Amino acid sequence: MLLRAHQSIGRTGRRMPFRRLMSRLLSGLFCLILLVASMAVTPAVARNASLLIDATDGRVLQSRDANALWYPASLTKMMTAFMVFQAIEAGKVDWQTKLKVSANAAGQSPTKFGLKAGQTVTVEQALKAMLVVSGNDAAVALAEALGGSEAAFAQMMTATARSIGMERSVFRNASGLPDDGQVTTARDMAVLAMRIISHFPQHYHLFNLRSVTIAGRTQGTVNGILSSYPGADGMKTGFTCGSGYNLVASAERDGRRLIGVVLGGRNRGERAALMTQLLNAGFANKGSGSQSLKDLAIQVSAAEQGPPPVALNGGDCSVASREEGGTITSAARLSGWGVVFGAFPKRNQAEALVEKMRKDLAGTIGKSRPAIIEKTWEGVSRYSALLVGLEQADAGKACKKVWAEKGYCLALSPAVLTNPNAEWR
Repeated sequence: MLLRAHQSIGRTGRRMPFRRLMSRLLSGLFCLILLVASMAVTPAVARNASLLIDATDGRVLQSRDANALWYPASLTKMMTAFMVFQAIEAGKVDWQTKLKVSANAAGQSPTKFGLKAGQTVTVEQALKAMLVVSGNDAAVALAEALGGSEAAFAQMMTATARSIGMERSVFRNASGLPDDGQVTTARDMAVLAMRIISHFPQHYHLFNLRSVTIAGRTQGTVNGILSSYPGADGMKTGFTCGSGYNLVASAERDGRRLIGVVLGGRNRGERAALMTQLLNAGFANKGSGSQSLKDLAIQVSAAEQGPPPVALNGGDCSVASREEGGTITSAARLSGWGVVFGAFPKRNQAEALVEKMRKDLAGTIGKSRPAIIEKTWEGVSRYSALLVGLEQADAGKACKKVWAEKGYCLALSPAVLTNPNAEWR
């Protein structure tokens, strides 16, 4: 059929010239192509990243944005520990080498063990405080001892990371405290975990310790996956508002060991749930992945090229929850000696009592943290009101004062406080 120049008719009823019609159609098509292209190349910011590997051969079982840059938070301490293991192997230090805690180390932001400026600790004590409690003070003490300064040590960390195949990780400090230049990936953390397990199996048990005692002060682990997941026996947690809730975990069942990495959980519960899902899926699937960690390193997608996302705003990252002394609501974060004043059906009742006891005991005990922990007895949930992070002597003093005023108080040792099966209220 022969097309005529005035064949098309517009909405007004008048015919539109053919050339003008084609021009508009082509213009619209061009805009559509540009839109689709821009959508294809715009990196998508993942809500979290994860990776699951077989620890024996490094085969990838599950992967989600494993090469995306992320803030490591306290997963950094795994790299610091690796550096310590290497230094011990090289004979530069040994477990009983004495470290003098500097004012800089002692003054680190929480989380910390509570080391004092001028205090002397051994390499072993500092390493345990760093891994069990996630002590930033202990991490910096180790860094200064091995590198001369934390900055110099961080450069050593980055160089070592690159040498073992951590392709995208950069370290600026030894603890994982926020620094825009300190980044890693789920893949890199899996590489590090696998290297620790394979090269330093004699030290791996340090990642499974449930408590550490220094100078008579005992604190429990912050790693809840060790008690919540059957077969889990080590690795590290991490959290900053930039990173979200991170976790590297290793578990063994029937002679098969897996390593899981979760970056960017919205809260501790989601972090644990994501890791549980990863590990369960891995143990349920007896097959081996077809891709290796080395293969994964060269497959950085467009979506993984961007800067690390800021994972959390509000909630756990509100100003109040970041302040030292904020209320602990997870049993996995309890540490030191604790005292419990009762359990209540409503959370606000427990909160009111804790606040009252903090004021009443202000002149009797040293530093403490309030904690409201939900526990279930015989199918009924109740909220326990506690003060934790105490020295043993202060726990005793607190209860003596409460008893003198005819109140209820029970002192809890770190072993009881961190035992998920212990019954206290």
